Amino acid sequence: MRKKQIRTMAGAILILALVLAGAAWGFGHRERGPAMAPLTCTFLKVGRADAIVMMTEGHTLVLDTGEEDDGQELTDFLTEKGVREVDVLIITHFDKDHVGGADTLLEALPVREALLPAYEGAGTEYADFMTALDRTGTAARRVTEPLDLALGEARIRVTPPASYSGAEAFADYDNNLSLLVRVLHGDKVLLFTGDIEKDRIREALADGSAGACDFLKVPHHGVYNTALEDLFRAADAEYAVVCDSDKNPADRKALELLKARGTAVLETRYGKITLVSDGRSLELRQKVRH
Repeated sequence: MRKKQIRTMAGAILILALVLAGAAWGFGHRERGPAMAPLTCTFLKVGRADAIVMMTEGHTLVLDTGEEDDGQELTDFLTEKGVREVDVLIITHFDKDHVGGADTLLEALPVREALLPAYEGAGTEYADFMTALDRTGTAARRVTEPLDLALGEARIRVTPPASYSGAEAFADYDNNLSLLVRVLHGDKVLLFTGDIEKDRIREALADGSAGACDFLKVPHHGVYNTALEDLFRAADAEYAVVCDSDKNPADRKALELLKARGTAVLETRYGKITLVSDGRSLELRQKVRH
């Protein structure tokens, strides 16, 4: 009888050991959710400028439009993809390398809604954009507080600066007024930072709008500033993209900071970049163009 009890206890111990071993190898971890409809983000090769197209389940979001001459390339790309209507256009700020192609886009395709920062820009590109909004009757909303929207299964938060006061001082250099765009797709978080610089990076880190993410669109074309190390540490991203050019490449120090954290970095100066999320994993690929 005693031998039987010993064998029973030994069996129980063995089962417990297997359970603990399974937990150690991850068997006890929560299963990730099912794969979702793909979310594709394309970063066009348009020089030192941002022109980004986000697509999922027949929905399209355009995030910035490059310079004036890039508007046709952006429109051609959308047409080739069979896009007949843009759900949302987000202009992060009104520098010419972000708003320049917006009037061309508006004239070529219907846009349901445009989201803009709440200050007045300057320059021909901004004026042309405002005229195109009026001429096409496109609904436009100035973002003054965090705004949530959906693109298929993706959830998007657009965060403005804490204040637009004193915006007149940024008439020619308004990077810190950029809208931040954070995308949640299943388990994956994508963060798009416009051209934010030191002061706005610190603000975004303090309010949580620039926290941990799986993917980071590096701010201001990879120009180095002393707050980037804090941003990269907080983001701890698996992948990053820099929108730069051969003429104006990302600063080496910024790239080195990312690589030191184990972040895989691609630059648009080498060609168009495509990011694909299925809600559980990310894939980046680049079509190198010389």
